[in-house]
Amino acid sequence: MGNKVELEIKKIIQDGNELHKFIILLTHSNNEPINGRFKLQKIMYVLSDSVEEIKEQCSYTTTNYGPYSKILDEEVRYLEQIGVLTEDVGKIILTGTGKKIAQELHKNEDEESLYRLNDHKDFLNDMTKDELLTYIYSAHPDMIKKSIEYDDLKPHMEKHVMSLLKKHKISAQRAGELLNIPQYSVIKKMNAMNMITLR
Repeated sequence: MGNKVELEIKKIIQDGNELHKFIILLTHSNNEPINGRFKLQKIMYVLSDSVEEIKEQCSYTTTNYGPYSKILDEEVRYLEQIGVLTEDVGKIILTGTGKKIAQELHKNEDEESLYRLNDHKDFLNDMTKDELLTYIYSAHPDMIKKSIEYDDLKPHMEKHVMSLLKKHKISAQRAGELLNIPQYSVIKKMNAMNMITLR
């Protein structure tokens, strides 16, 4: 590893670049890879609701395929170039060097932030593309305006929300909020689908 790269890595640990820190810690969380750049973009977008540093640095815009941050994309490429991240069969993983950096960053991060990263990754990383976009468009209607995906998704949104409910990703109450219908209507739909309802 060249001196320049070593200096860049030292800089990541010491200079407090919040975006680099969150990308590395998110990739490290739950000991599982991120399922591609699309998922990384969307997980970071949902995280930006509760993490001000991500919101400020990522500057998300609406695109044909949901929220997108050019800055995030560029920073991921940069972390790949200096040997911190790599992509393997569409999955984003940390290199050996990246894991060492993540361990150092992990030591200095507060428990609440680490929990939030783990929770969001666990919640969103294994959703299908359609489930993830349905969740984002339902929770963030401001991201619909330029989307070509939304027109295709719209007739199937109820199916995707009910799928998230069936997988125990969301509650009946949350499903009602996403579909803009009362909770009792969701429970009726659950009964019709022979889904277990918890009181």
